[in-house]
Amino acid sequence: MDDLHLEETPARKTPARKSQIGWALYDWASSPVPTLHATFIFAVYFTTVIMPEGGSVVWAYMTGITAFTIALIAPLLGSYADSTGKFKELIVLFIALGSIATGLLWFAQPNEAFISYAIILSAISIFFLESSFIFYNAILGKMIQRDHIGSLSGLAWGGGYIGSVIALIVVLVVFIMPDKSLFALDKSQSEHIRATMLFAASWAIIFSLPMMFYLPSFSQKNNKNNKNSAILSLKTSIIEARKIPNLLRFLLARMAYNDGLITLFAFGGIYATKVFSFSQFEIILFAIGLNISAGMGAIIGGFLDDNIGPIKTIKLALIGLFLCGLVAIITPYKIIFWLVGVGLGLFVGPV
Repeated sequence: MDDLHLEETPARKTPARKSQIGWALYDWASSPVPTLHATFIFAVYFTTVIMPEGGSVVWAYMTGITAFTIALIAPLLGSYADSTGKFKELIVLFIALGSIATGLLWFAQPNEAFISYAIILSAISIFFLESSFIFYNAILGKMIQRDHIGSLSGLAWGGGYIGSVIALIVVLVVFIMPDKSLFALDKSQSEHIRATMLFAASWAIIFSLPMMFYLPSFSQKNNKNNKNSAILSLKTSIIEARKIPNLLRFLLARMAYNDGLITLFAFGGIYATKVFSFSQFEIILFAIGLNISAGMGAIIGGFLDDNIGPIKTIKLALIGLFLCGLVAIITPYKIIFWLVGVGLGLFVGPV
């Protein structure tokens, strides 16, 4: 795939520094939500408390169906954004809807009567938050000169992991560790766990504000490719894409490893709990270590991208992921799982 080349785009005036910062902060704003919801806190709560019997299977189906739905709809969403230029507006809409769904998980009480409620809202949260990155990633090339895309992307990606670490520490100190919660939460009703969803939703909204205020609008009100031509735009894109050497191979490869990463994160906390009997405290410590190493890897990967290119960077990261993941799956020892799990994060960041 090293001969994958994209046509050079003409030089354009890049947005101001505050716009770039606003764009980068979106990763900081949104990353703690899947960390707290889909991986380490609510996912574990659902599979061990709300639905201890068969909960992992139900969660797996929900994650898979949601991911498949995103895969089907993503091309249309991307074409609509391209034809209207409403990237910023769509990001704002999707983060708002995803955050609302996440916050409503506060009402998911610890009994089987809330299985459907929790699954439906979780699917909505994952769908909108993951789909928002269709528009977010699409405008990276508009935010900075091409020679520095890797650096800005790596810093934003790393910032997302750092934000997740800080959010996890707050959750640990404020909600999990105290015997008596600062907010008089009833632990017998898992309110200290459910409250983390309100925290995650609030975090996403608050730290998205710089993006909302500083990111320029790319709306094309007078463009002939209006919202009614999204399907035509998609057809044109497919035709043009066929002219780019090895693009199909690249997209299929990315789909394979990206789906693998989604699965890895969706079941990281569940696997640690079910196989190695991690406590909630250990889960959060593990998540903190994983996110710190992933943040470091993202920043390093960004600079590697600028210097050796994205293909070589991705290949190196995938080799590291495969080796660490293999050891994590086959080891019967908790300490080794800890070490390779945290080491695995170092290679997740660059991918």
